[in-house]
Amino acid sequence: MSIRLRLKKEGMTSINVGSERVPVTLLSFEKHVVTQVKNVEKDGYQSVQVATGKLVKKPTKPAKGHFAASSSDPLKQIYEYRCDDVSDISVGSVIGLDKIDSWQYVDAQAVSTGKGFTGVMKAWNFAGQRASHGNSLSHRAPGSIGQCQDPGRVFKGKKMARRHGGVNCTIQALEIVGIDHDNMTVAVRGSVPGPKGSYVFIKKSIKKSSGDKS
Repeated sequence: MSIRLRLKKEGMTSINVGSERVPVTLLSFEKHVVTQVKNVEKDGYQSVQVATGKLVKKPTKPAKGHFAASSSDPLKQIYEYRCDDVSDISVGSVIGLDKIDSWQYVDAQAVSTGKGFTGVMKAWNFAGQRASHGNSLSHRAPGSIGQCQDPGRVFKGKKMARRHGGVNCTIQALEIVGIDHDNMTVAVRGSVPGPKGSYVFIKKSIKKSSGDKS
């Protein structure tokens, strides 16, 4: 069964791997508890529901009943992911960091850092207009965006100022540089989406699954 873990992005640093200095992103891990296993007969599809995060001090009555079914304490965050086979997982089981010891590459999914409403130079890497020779207040302007009477409109998909960032995105085939079981952290080569303190979902890479450690 493919496992999907929810980790917190702590920030970036660099570590020595042999003779190479490698930039890495540190992801912290918290306890994951399976709270529900859905199947086709009862729910119409197969999925696993997992709870993680901090302990809820004052849970609601529905939350108490839901977590009581898995004999676990109410946790703050609940997420669900679909999988093809749920036969080898049971309600109430704990998913530890040791589940990914054999993984070498992962796909990281998160909401990218929001940059607000940005102009064409920041959003699309436009060069901008001339900085001298009579140009006034148009240094970062997009320039002409349409045609004349024919067709008399702006085509769809035109690169213009827009809301930038804050979208769900995935970076594939990131290498796991190290796993620290004592501090419950995972070091991934390069950057992952999202700002510091946000949450990242990781799963086994679909492109480099053959490169697992033996």
